[in-house]
Amino acid sequence: MATADVDSQIHALAESGADEETLGRELTRALSLAQDRWGLGLLHLRHDAQLIRAEDGTPDVALRVDGAEVSRVIDGPAALASRYASMQALGAEGLSEWGVLEDGHRVTLKGGTGQLRVLVEDARDFETHWTSERGGVWTRTWRQGDTLAVEVHRPASAATALADAAWDVIMSIKDRNFQRELMERSNSVGMLGALLGARHSGAGSALDRLPTAHFTVSSAVVRESGRDARSLDRWKAMLREGTEQLDDLQKTVTRMLAEILSHGLK
Repeated sequence: MATADVDSQIHALAESGADEETLGRELTRALSLAQDRWGLGLLHLRHDAQLIRAEDGTPDVALRVDGAEVSRVIDGPAALASRYASMQALGAEGLSEWGVLEDGHRVTLKGGTGQLRVLVEDARDFETHWTSERGGVWTRTWRQGDTLAVEVHRPASAATALADAAWDVIMSIKDRNFQRELMERSNSVGMLGALLGARHSGAGSALDRLPTAHFTVSSAVVRESGRDARSLDRWKAMLREGTEQLDDLQKTVTRMLAEILSHGLK
């Protein structure tokens, strides 16, 4: 969940002696926020996490979807990423074709805000199709009950995020000869391959065991309830907030990855 820059209180709660039910609620809260930020297109499913113990008493965490266990933390991030990938339905643009709401017609927005004003100010549930925005960003809006939600999405994969971070690391190297060597090597093996090749022989395998090699941030979801959830002005502000959040989150992830990749190079 740290790959989504989720500020979880799970360690503090565990150290304070919180019971397993409390820990489970915090794990579920953090997992739900991570799903918002990973942008896997699985928001139509119910995600929760539960603290469990193996037969020998070793603690573990079971990750569940709609009540069914799909993976455990001990299985590793690659296994979890694979199981989530099997649930996805991505279109040509890398956008989820799953709707968020279980039922209901999805609306294709036309130009202007008149159509959306009616939807936002109305009391009924609705969901829009993805709409292209500036800067490679896509958005969609839905209402469920009393809650209005906006998802701002910029397609990104863990591999792309790692390559971007590798570029930043290589550009920050002060030894110009070494930097030039890595750039030349990147022509055949890519930025990440060049960087890993400069480290020990097991660097690639070590990286693959990290969650950052399989999960990254590609979405930000903003929700509003109550009276403001029926305000077009508030919806516009939610779009801005979501875009700013996504920009900040993706920059934070790149910095975090660069720190991981740069270890041992300086």
